[in-house]
Amino acid sequence: MRDIRNLPMPPLPDLTVQRRVASILGAYDDLIEVNRRRIALLEEMARRLFEEWFVHFRFPGHAALPMVQTADGPLPQGWRWGRVEEMLVLQRGFDLPAPARTAGQFPVFAANGVHGSHDQWKVEPPGIVTGRSGTIGNVEMVHERFWPLNTTLYVKEFKRASPTYALLLLRMLNLKSHGAGAAVPTLNRNHVHALPVAYPPEDLVNLFERHAMDSLTMSASLRRHSENLAAARDLLLPRLISGELSVVAAERELEAAA
Repeated sequence: MRDIRNLPMPPLPDLTVQRRVASILGAYDDLIEVNRRRIALLEEMARRLFEEWFVHFRFPGHAALPMVQTADGPLPQGWRWGRVEEMLVLQRGFDLPAPARTAGQFPVFAANGVHGSHDQWKVEPPGIVTGRSGTIGNVEMVHERFWPLNTTLYVKEFKRASPTYALLLLRMLNLKSHGAGAAVPTLNRNHVHALPVAYPPEDLVNLFERHAMDSLTMSASLRRHSENLAAARDLLLPRLISGELSVVAAERELEAAA
């Protein structure tokens, strides 16, 4: 303790400057929080639209279509029951041990989300990825080229499903409830492929995609903005303390970031 007390301490800026610094840091946090709320709202809008059209069958023009009774439940005329594998194809991700990775511009997805980066990619955007082993149940859309690891499943082929439709369909299916294995939960793609789903007409899926993809694209843009804000905020205090950045310059950076 005596040694710590004897360490030289840099002089603190005056109280006015300290308050300005605190205000700048708080403003970054406020911007990130606003983005978080906007992201949640945009994703909720897409989810509710999916539910309204494809679960409650209240899609544009539904009033003109009679409901038809089937062995598996009522459907609007022109719809039918089938299995997930007719909508999309899930595929196990690719091996890429940590020592074999070279940090690059392409995110590497593990079962629980982004796990580093690589200088090569395997899947074109928009991609849909979910956990296959360990962490299962989370389904994400990826808006850039990426490498899905072998602990994931990704949508290899969009058949009747568009990317946004596939994302929300898989989320609706609650994949976590279909996992097996006591010690390490595992999701078998064949079990998912066999799940029953209602098939809407192709033109309705395409119309939904045009509406919902705009919301999710904006959500992804806001998420990247928040990541940049957080990185700038975390670097701000050391730069101010070291004298690399003045408070006036920090305020200008905040104004540009906003």
